Amino acid sequence: MGDIPRLVLHNANVLTLDPRRPRGKGLVCEDGVVASLDNGYVRRALDAGGCEGIDCGGRTVLPGFIDAHVHFLAYSSSLSAVDCSPQAVGSIEEIAEALRAKALKTPKGGWVRGTGYDDFRLREKRHPTRWDLDPMVPDHPVKLRHRSGHGTALNGRGMALAGISIGTPEPIAGFIDRDTGTGEPTGLFIDLDDWLDERLGPQPRGEEMESAAREAAEVFLSKGITSFHDASPCNSLKRWSFFRSLASRVGLFPRATIMPGIRYLREFVEAGLGFGAGDEGVRVGHCKIVLSQASGALQPSSQELEEMVREAASLGFPVAIHAVEEAEVEAAIGAIESVGAGRLIQRIEHASVCPPALITRMKASNVTVVTQPGFIFHSGDRYLSQLPEEDIANLYPLRGWLDAGLNVAASSDTPVTPPDPLLGIQAAVLRRANSGRPVSPEQGIWIDEAVALHGPPVARSAGLEGRVGVVRRCALADFVVLDRDPADVAAEEIGGIG
Repeated sequence: MGDIPRLVLHNANVLTLDPRRPRGKGLVCEDGVVASLDNGYVRRALDAGGCEGIDCGGRTVLPGFIDAHVHFLAYSSSLSAVDCSPQAVGSIEEIAEALRAKALKTPKGGWVRGTGYDDFRLREKRHPTRWDLDPMVPDHPVKLRHRSGHGTALNGRGMALAGISIGTPEPIAGFIDRDTGTGEPTGLFIDLDDWLDERLGPQPRGEEMESAAREAAEVFLSKGITSFHDASPCNSLKRWSFFRSLASRVGLFPRATIMPGIRYLREFVEAGLGFGAGDEGVRVGHCKIVLSQASGALQPSSQELEEMVREAASLGFPVAIHAVEEAEVEAAIGAIESVGAGRLIQRIEHASVCPPALITRMKASNVTVVTQPGFIFHSGDRYLSQLPEEDIANLYPLRGWLDAGLNVAASSDTPVTPPDPLLGIQAAVLRRANSGRPVSPEQGIWIDEAVALHGPPVARSAGLEGRVGVVRRCALADFVVLDRDPADVAAEEIGGIG
């Protein structure tokens, strides 16, 4: 968070997340770190003057939330895109009309971007295609992102700019959706963001991107997120430099841990940037690997995945493997087992369907699970509609993970869901979809456990235990001040704490 003056917080309810001293009534910070939580020291510092004193009025002070898995630039981009979320539109026709309205205000040929559509909650129960979009937006390229981040729809002009036609060969990973009769691309692309960016370049660009990133940083901080881990598989040395430059120019910017994508790992190493390199503002994190079955088979294959994990380990990097379905989670565990536990803490991102047998193997390999409790709220109805009963029982099994002694960290995966830790905490406790329907409520956890998911477990996986995610002497002075203690309100009210 940068250098701050000598600061004294008093008349506070400090929840430290430090088991050695769980609570306090105030604290003193010097040179950007916590100097003391001793009540006598707090009083003496106030009496001595020469400091900035903040009377918290009995409010609750927590360590700043760490969001363990975000896509910061994608979220930044979404802030200037057309809102196509279920709260804004209910059908493909309404999406096309919203994009048309944006196109009328956009110079001819300029990109029109939309974000957040959910095929499950659209009236048509399907993805938009180029043939839905072209009649409404014929003169502008359109790029429309699914709320999951794993699907992108282009209109005809967008496909033309990307050089995509019926003759375009299938990429190695992901897939191009095609008309079953003609083989013509429909405009829908699954798990092909990197592939599309190579053809189109990322949007937005330059000054527009920096402005959007500043706005995103303000949103994060307003939600109490003082640190985040960017898990974008396209994190290259160029993106690392952008984050470094951005953090140096923005007055208040959350601490950023940037995960290199596996394809860019060697360029980080060749630049002298190993795991943990950087500074307290921007540092290098785990190596990100995406494991998917979007094309019908595991990509990469189990053998290729093991080779990637071994390569990362040989370069001194732990991995963070995107694995959602049970088969993917099992393959990720197998790859981690192949290199042994070692000193590096490996991560599995999501692990959405995770039965007890896999939990046992995770524990044996000292795996950290990075989960998204907010998905239960935002996507719960879809899960209940589409997943078999046995998968629902093992869906984001927070209780099972914690009871097994796993290191479990929480995240939003924004822009898949909004960057809102308190709503995620509420979802972890209640286990209810936004319709109110219960989603494997036996996997719910206690409020104090849910709050802690945004602190020590994330720091532990990153090798920063005791430095962030906790209020204790010598920890960085990152805090969030809440108007109520989450433990003192009904679980249904946690998301509304200010």
